[in-house]
Amino acid sequence: MSNRTFGLALFGFSDTERRVMTSVLRLAAARGRKYRLHDGEGRAEADIAIVDMDSPAALREWQQTLRDGAPLPALRVMADPSVLNSDQTGICRPITVKRLLEGLDAIAIRHYRYVPELTIRDDGNPEALTGTALASAARAARGVTRTGVRALVVDDSAPVRKLMGIELGLFGIDVDFAATGEAALERLQEHSYDIVFLDLTLPGIDGHAVCKAIRRNRDLKGLRVVMLTGRDSRIDRIRGAMAGCSAYLTKPVGQEELHRILEQLLPKEELHGHHQSAGG
Repeated sequence: MSNRTFGLALFGFSDTERRVMTSVLRLAAARGRKYRLHDGEGRAEADIAIVDMDSPAALREWQQTLRDGAPLPALRVMADPSVLNSDQTGICRPITVKRLLEGLDAIAIRHYRYVPELTIRDDGNPEALTGTALASAARAARGVTRTGVRALVVDDSAPVRKLMGIELGLFGIDVDFAATGEAALERLQEHSYDIVFLDLTLPGIDGHAVCKAIRRNRDLKGLRVVMLTGRDSRIDRIRGAMAGCSAYLTKPVGQEELHRILEQLLPKEELHGHHQSAGG
């Protein structure tokens, strides 16, 4: 599980609430998230604002920073967050471990697409499929503005297919699935894709054979093929290159590694939306 540090800018709050937040954030590191509190001038380095919406002074201070520079995603803490708009994230008082961490999770997912539970493992990481953060990620993926990019994920593991669907959905990519090489080749005849994520070990024809079939088809000449495998051997990489794969990912695959491959293989105008539709 990867670990990323988010800077938090505090606006308002009593000394007691600040001590509670400091204690809660220490617990977050064990969940693949690290937070660093910033106050005063240090707020310029923050990634997320935590705002005391019940304090007029804190609101004025926060609103001044919005006028001075680019707005930060904000977690609003207030007596009644039900008055917020659907695109705003808030939690109610009193501040508890569950409320604060779930609120920060929602911000990290919506604005930074960060869910460390979404690590693609060779066993599919099935225990992650029931997590709160994963459920939030699935909801967020459904609301992300579509980029127009289409991907085909070929893997015989249902958990891997589900996790890959959420991961790619967070980047605005539409995803289809196939559990076998034969089904993948049928999909490729019926639909147009920009990129294929292809497991090396499949029932029936394996990933190398599927990749070779793709490269023999002139209609699929520009298709990017990313080979997924649980084995990081030099021989497998050579076989993948000979089969014509565009890139090679070894499980476990974290979000940052997947994002790197997407940035590498997909032109920026594709990955960031060449014909967008309304979304979240």
